Amino acid sequence: MSHSLKGALQESFCGLYVLTLALILVCTGCSSPSDKDGIRLSGWVSSPPEEKLLAQTIASFRKIHPEVQVKYEPIPGSYSEKIQLMLGTHTAPDVFYLKGETAPSYIAYDVLLPLNDYVAKDTDFDIEDFYPFLRKAFRSDSVYYGFPKDFNPYVLFYNKELFQKANVSSPPQNWQELFDVSARLTVDENQDGKPEQWGLVIEPTIEMLMPFVFQNGGEFHDSEGELKITDEAFIKALEFYYGLYENKVAALPSEVGAAWNGDAFGRQRCAMILSGAWVIPFLSDNHPDVAYGVALLPAGKQRATVAFTNAYSIPKSCRNPKQAWTLLSYLAGKEGMAIWTSLGLAMPSRKSVAKKLGFHEHPVFRYFIESAEFAKVLQVKYVERWYDESQ
Repeated sequence: MSHSLKGALQESFCGLYVLTLALILVCTGCSSPSDKDGIRLSGWVSSPPEEKLLAQTIASFRKIHPEVQVKYEPIPGSYSEKIQLMLGTHTAPDVFYLKGETAPSYIAYDVLLPLNDYVAKDTDFDIEDFYPFLRKAFRSDSVYYGFPKDFNPYVLFYNKELFQKANVSSPPQNWQELFDVSARLTVDENQDGKPEQWGLVIEPTIEMLMPFVFQNGGEFHDSEGELKITDEAFIKALEFYYGLYENKVAALPSEVGAAWNGDAFGRQRCAMILSGAWVIPFLSDNHPDVAYGVALLPAGKQRATVAFTNAYSIPKSCRNPKQAWTLLSYLAGKEGMAIWTSLGLAMPSRKSVAKKLGFHEHPVFRYFIESAEFAKVLQVKYVERWYDESQ
């Protein structure tokens, strides 16, 4: 990857044209695991706090449904490639994590179980309780193929002490203010051209650029999958994003000796970053003395942000879909979700759960919940490999 933001972004876009879709359905006709193995639940390996929360959620399910034997089998390493191979060989878990970014490709390959009939028979499973943009992410036409277990939008994290030191009273509210505040908080005391402190640290990734594209009325591709990265709205957003770097009011993590933007923020090498809630436990564990605030992303022509979400889905080859639905409906239901999202590592995808947990009034989490009103899921009609290789 190029050391410059512009070069890195160009490599990301060019990479879209050379990636393969061949990992799904590579082999058919293989037998599924026996029913005696129980219901298998799989996802990727998560952080210790997330693993603990999931264990608590599964334990709660077992108390309510002792008749359903659940085996949790996290998939280490290359989750996307492994789950695609398992789907193709009919050895997939009965319930598994489905990434929101690439859910359309799984739906297109017809490897997921349609869930409408199960929803219709389950009077306690209220689909209207999900935030609409999250519910839509796992639906094709009127058919649901998964239900979101949580979401995590980009918001703005800012260092309160550095803001106060620079006499900046509030976080930026629009693009111009973002540029101006970033410039004001970029400090080069010895005038050697290498600031000791940057206003903003950004990363050369598609998903971090896309909030600005959405705010400018642009899209990544249209409903048919045709790329829109040469449209004026996209280009203007890219120019603004790159301009932050070009005008030396923003830096890359590598330029400040950090592994990622959260690391740069924790070391106080910068005053602002765009991030999801995953940075909160990192700061708490590694940089507890950093006094930070959270705000909505500065707005462009409209408010927008990118939200990351994952669903629980069932493979079409599942041999015991009734029990699989029992598990899925609990994990994506109000009770299971309240346990899983209780610490705010990810936000509840159900409105009622966010209200129950008091996130609307929380000094930090409220901004994540407010972002649900204008957030979008960045989705592509490609399998994960393009996404991994284009970063």
